[in-house]
Amino acid sequence: MLNDTTGSAGNHSGVSNRNKINILSFLLSASGILIVAINLRPAIASVAPLVGQIQSDTGLSNTATGLLTTVPLLCFVLLSTTAPRLGRRYGEERTIAVALLLLFAGILLRVVPASAALFGGTILVGIAITGGNVLLPTVIKKRFGAQSGVMTGLYTMGISIGTAAAAGLTIPWQHFTGLGWRATLAVWAVPAVLAVVLWLPQHRDPTGSTADAIGDARGGQAWRSPLGWGVTGFFALLSLTFYTVIAWLPKILTDNGMDPTTGGQMLSLANLVGIPFSLAAPIMAARSSRQVWITTTFPAMLLIGLLGLTLSPRSGALLWVLVLGVGLGGTIGIGFMLVVLRAADARGAAALAAMSQTAGYLVAATGPILTGALRDLTGSWTLPLLSLCLLVAVQIPVGIYVGQSRQFGATADAGRVVLRSRAPRPYYVDAEAGLANTGEEDSRDSHASDADRGVRQKGEPAGRDT
Repeated sequence: MLNDTTGSAGNHSGVSNRNKINILSFLLSASGILIVAINLRPAIASVAPLVGQIQSDTGLSNTATGLLTTVPLLCFVLLSTTAPRLGRRYGEERTIAVALLLLFAGILLRVVPASAALFGGTILVGIAITGGNVLLPTVIKKRFGAQSGVMTGLYTMGISIGTAAAAGLTIPWQHFTGLGWRATLAVWAVPAVLAVVLWLPQHRDPTGSTADAIGDARGGQAWRSPLGWGVTGFFALLSLTFYTVIAWLPKILTDNGMDPTTGGQMLSLANLVGIPFSLAAPIMAARSSRQVWITTTFPAMLLIGLLGLTLSPRSGALLWVLVLGVGLGGTIGIGFMLVVLRAADARGAAALAAMSQTAGYLVAATGPILTGALRDLTGSWTLPLLSLCLLVAVQIPVGIYVGQSRQFGATADAGRVVLRSRAPRPYYVDAEAGLANTGEEDSRDSHASDADRGVRQKGEPAGRDT
């Protein structure tokens, strides 16, 4: 009995130790994902509060200055399909670590007093951020099963935190240190180094991802799907609005009489207010059978905030920035979650992700530069803001479409694409595939069996062919 008791105690102790190790591993992974996400926007967002100084020092026009935000978006467009291949070859974790080092180098290059170095460093920043944009969600899907909704929320929350910090702390830090704008931009290399240190322990899977990772997408299928275009359109309009606001909100406010410090803090406030909503939106979406209320409510708040800034940029600025922040945060959260929710299987999710990021960022890249060009052409912010309001208004009916409970997937014959409606079922995430399922038995050994279930559920038609 003594030996049995001792053995039982030893087993309990071993289980307890393993649980502690698992919790520690989870927290370490979550911390790594959060710090990497935080670093995905400051190198871009820190430019906006310093736009006036950059223009005065370099003589750049509003259109040319808009390129400082547009260039990273062009990198997203050109390299979004390359990053997954690098991840599969060298491992996602290792590729992200290299991207963080490249981010550090690009931020420091902008210290060199030359316009070529400013834009060259921005190109490196764009290449680095592309790696994080594409591969970090892949790591989340691969490592976190039922927690994918929470981790996606943590990822989008990290993006909002980084944006808020860069927008709100850049000018105060410059005033505190007395540094020039180039050295002030370089300060954001510090969190990049911290991210490298916290991310290094993540190199536990150097062989790359599974066959159903994002890079294996047969994107031609998605491009022929109305739902694919819907998800892409929603993500594109979200990204265009987000990057245009990052690039020009402080300038819009300062041109209407606000001092530069307060203008930068307003951008920071908008992102801070959006943080809890960027976390909550994916979680709420994962627990809802239909997401129309989420995909329309937050864009509507975006529209209200932008209209307020257009009609009353002086007296009501604080209110409109708060409304704008809530709208941005929630729209970002649901925008990234739609790819998981609208995918019937791994191939469908991969295709949607590749399409939405490539085409979406291509549209988004036009936002900052065209907004700057309209400002140069008209001499005011009224027409640029009204144009942005029109685009956000279009996002609302798109949100109604993509918020419906249906999915994109592949059939067994020749890879045809179908849409199928989803009856309300308990939502969960496959721990191995890392992709959304809806309570049905799955088969990881055959795409055909997955596809057959997508075509016919309990003897009913899957939906209309696309």
